[in-house]
Amino acid sequence: MSDIDQRLKQALGEHTEGVRVVADLAERAISRDRANRRRELGVAALTAGLVLAVAVPVGWGALRPTDVRPLPVGPSQSTTTPTGTGSSAPTPTTLPTLTADGAPAPVTLRFTTGEPTGTTGVPYLVGDVIHDRSRTIRVGAQGRWGMLARLSNDGWLVTDADTLVSTVLDGQGQPLTEITGTTRVSASGLLIAASDARGSLRTYDNLGAPVASLDVKTCGCSGSGGIGYETVGVVNTTVYANRGDLDGSVAWDVSTGQTRRLPFRLSVVDPATETAAVLTPGAEPRTSCLELRDLLTLRARWRLCGPLLPRGFSSNGLYLLATGYVDGVNQSQLNPDGTFRYGGLVVVRSSDGSIVLEGGAGSVSGEGSPVSFRMGDDSKLVVQVGSPTGLRDLQRCTLEGTCEVVAPGSPRTVDIPEGEDPYVLSDN
Repeated sequence: MSDIDQRLKQALGEHTEGVRVVADLAERAISRDRANRRRELGVAALTAGLVLAVAVPVGWGALRPTDVRPLPVGPSQSTTTPTGTGSSAPTPTTLPTLTADGAPAPVTLRFTTGEPTGTTGVPYLVGDVIHDRSRTIRVGAQGRWGMLARLSNDGWLVTDADTLVSTVLDGQGQPLTEITGTTRVSASGLLIAASDARGSLRTYDNLGAPVASLDVKTCGCSGSGGIGYETVGVVNTTVYANRGDLDGSVAWDVSTGQTRRLPFRLSVVDPATETAAVLTPGAEPRTSCLELRDLLTLRARWRLCGPLLPRGFSSNGLYLLATGYVDGVNQSQLNPDGTFRYGGLVVVRSSDGSIVLEGGAGSVSGEGSPVSFRMGDDSKLVVQVGSPTGLRDLQRCTLEGTCEVVAPGSPRTVDIPEGEDPYVLSDN
């Protein structure tokens, strides 16, 4: 038996040993949801009632495909002591700071109506059918799917929104294996990272075979009120995860087993530029600033202060997508009539933090409101748009503000309090 096989066998044993029943996963999901609401902005000063009003999945890492099992398998546990909090990292003497004062964005999205007239390269799932450009794949498994990701072997990963059980599918949509916990998939689909029911980190290859694990005991967060590690994103072979409720995170290199602690919580990670969006407290209570942090040097490239929460990066890293639908913010960050200062979709340029586009309720067209969104390498937005009738369609929009329908209106599942969106956009 080869060294790799031995490690895979060990990881598989650890995986099966750590699996709990669905009830435990549900409790973990509830606890995480509470923790997320308590510290969505990542700092204690912002915990007084700030709640994300529109939940949108994010996009994740990038690896270069080489083979069906291309990942070097590191030790199942970290072989090095985690570094310090990074306090020795150089601090820039000046930090470009912008204020999101509610001034109209240069461009406002103009959502449209009607029958589909366009196409999109972003895969999506509706019902039990995956749409990948002109191709459709029927999911050969049962579940209320809340996440979709492409795998590099022409397969897919779908996650049940209730149980947090993910199913690895082959290219024909047939199930291969299941993974428990909160999952994130690299943009290339080579690496699957999961936070399991115990709060440990586990990784799998594109066929769902275990690769390596990082035990919750290495988190150092048992007294923080959180439940171990929480996966945020993947960059190459490095998994990034928050540490319980602590104002800190970890970078775990799966290929070497080494870990490195970061002195801030992560909101979303961009593998294209190896940066992350980080939320810090603003000048007043219940206000925040959004910083773009370099994941290697830990330096902040810019700060944007205002009522915005990051939701994900474009695939090429040129833009950061955020939402302005945030409840509980300071009155100073609302319009005089108490409405949100920004719409449900805000596009920020990653190079300098400038707002370039906005869309949502109160837009000049008055047509629909963004529910979830992605942006591919072509810098075109794909937006799930809700209407007053309760139907939601998919639209492809340009940075010039024009949109066209790419998938028809579908009804929401109104009897389910969460995950009611008919369309699930691919995370990668």
